[in-house]
Amino acid sequence: MKRASSIYIVLIAMALTLGVFTSPAEAQGVYKPLFDKFNIRIESSWLSMKTQIRLDSELLGEGTTLTFEDDLSLDSDKIIPSAEFEWQIARKHRLGVRWQNITRDSTSQALTEIRWGDEIIPIDAEVRLGFDVQQFFVDYTYFPWVKERWAAGFGLGLRVMDLSATLAWSLQGGENEGQGTTDAKGTGPLPYLYFEYRRLFTDHWRFMTGVGWLYVSIEDISGGQWIGRLGIEYLIGNHFSVGGAFNLSAIDVDWDGVQTEEGEGVLSAAIDYDINDFSVFLRARF
Repeated sequence: MKRASSIYIVLIAMALTLGVFTSPAEAQGVYKPLFDKFNIRIESSWLSMKTQIRLDSELLGEGTTLTFEDDLSLDSDKIIPSAEFEWQIARKHRLGVRWQNITRDSTSQALTEIRWGDEIIPIDAEVRLGFDVQQFFVDYTYFPWVKERWAAGFGLGLRVMDLSATLAWSLQGGENEGQGTTDAKGTGPLPYLYFEYRRLFTDHWRFMTGVGWLYVSIEDISGGQWIGRLGIEYLIGNHFSVGGAFNLSAIDVDWDGVQTEEGEGVLSAAIDYDINDFSVFLRARF
């Protein structure tokens, strides 16, 4: 709860800062079609994922490093809806938000003994895994260079990840017969520095690319991440566009104080997580 509150404080502070430095007159100086004053983008995203996690405990020490897609048969690709919102607050100020909710589950057989949190999973046990990630990307970009056909800027981003994993096992017969389950969940803000470039090739074709990176240590989280974006779209009249985009993201963090379902902060995790997607989208422009 404290971590979630700190996230909301950061987002509110960003919004207030933008409001202080932006006048109503500036808000009307939006350059169309290079920018839209507002737009909402609905996407169909094909995701390619690689998830490597080690979950440690105070009782058993360092756990087994698992690649979910290889070791526990979790899907490495999936098609999901995504959504994005952009607000051109003023001529040189843009705020963007992107949302995804990724839910996956699998059933597999343990081929070796697995130490996962406070559980020791024996060989040949049936393992059921549920792994959910909800993430928001919030970007503020300041554009010192705004021309008629192109613009470039830099700013700050915040990737908020809400992650939960449930691993349950059962084994019938033999000396290791039994069952168990471990739930882990955590919410973390992962900031990054951001650069964006956009260009109009013609009055109907708009191109955008962006990159972000930062290594940070915040409370219980330490590590690095980077993101990359590349998109092109065709503008249909004044209010719609269609297009496609590549979105790449990777994190490599150590995360202490991961909570169990009972709210006990006794676990820690080492996470190496890649989420890459290709999206086709429809954008409503205002």
